[in-house]
Amino acid sequence: MTITGRRSILAVVTFVLLVALGAGIGILVTDVVGVPGDLPVTVVERDPAMAWIARGLLLLSALWIVIGAVASRTSLVRRPGAAAARASWLGATRPWRARESTLGMLPLDRWLLLIVPAALLIATRAVQSSFRWGTHLTLVLAAWIGFVVVLRLVIGRRSPWPVIAAVGGVVVLRCIVTLVALSVDGPGGHWVAYWTDSPRSTVYIAIAFALFVWSFIAAGWALAGQIGRRRATGTILAGIGAAVFLAAVVVASTGAQAMLTAWNDELRLLPSGVARILGITVYSEIPAAAVWWAVGAGLLVTVVGVVLALPYRRRDRDAPASPEASVGLTN
Repeated sequence: MTITGRRSILAVVTFVLLVALGAGIGILVTDVVGVPGDLPVTVVERDPAMAWIARGLLLLSALWIVIGAVASRTSLVRRPGAAAARASWLGATRPWRARESTLGMLPLDRWLLLIVPAALLIATRAVQSSFRWGTHLTLVLAAWIGFVVVLRLVIGRRSPWPVIAAVGGVVVLRCIVTLVALSVDGPGGHWVAYWTDSPRSTVYIAIAFALFVWSFIAAGWALAGQIGRRRATGTILAGIGAAVFLAAVVVASTGAQAMLTAWNDELRLLPSGVARILGITVYSEIPAAAVWWAVGAGLLVTVVGVVLALPYRRRDRDAPASPEASVGLTN
């Protein structure tokens, strides 16, 4: 069996295991926080405007994935933007090919490789909250900024585009899962389907969880081709720690109780009114010390990751940079 075949099997097995683990988490979550499934659908105020925006975003994101999959085998890759979609698709599904897929890309394709997933993530979160969930969006952005900054610092002179392709591709797939749920009745229908239909919510959580964890695995896999497995693992750990640290710092600086109160208020302001109907309330009796524990845990994981990412051996320090090492984000 070829190396590519073994890697493909390993990737499939890993993702299946992640889905199974996510299904277990989904069953646990629905048993703990679920509400009766006989809630009348008519009680939910549908939000057609948000549903149509979600459908538009779903169409664009699906088109991006289809172009990437088709461009891998056709001359479509020579079209503007198609190379970025191809790199995004390969980075998400075969992260060991992320580096080769980004070689020779035009500046336009590089920027699309970065901008499309970032814009889709922000737009999806905004639609999910009917453009009113500022607290949630702030924490998501803070976590991703911490992760990206650490990765960029560790990568250094090497090309950042393989990691961007891998993470960005998985982000697009993750947004598609959310947009499918939002495209039916908007955020209100999404909340009802999520909390009242146990099989549907379990499937949703399983796939969403698997893609979330896979984004970090894909990033490490893509990075391993540049700096080795140990350093790649340390870099991803450092990025995760930085994400937790920065998000926890945002909460701590605002105040845990103030942040949770704002979150509850935003839930009740959703146009669908589903938060009021279902009585959803974010648990607001979290001890203040828990936030600082999160800050410390994030910092500790970051330090451990940085130690693992250090080039201990001479061959690590003298390892040649990628062919595009001199090509930075400005190109």
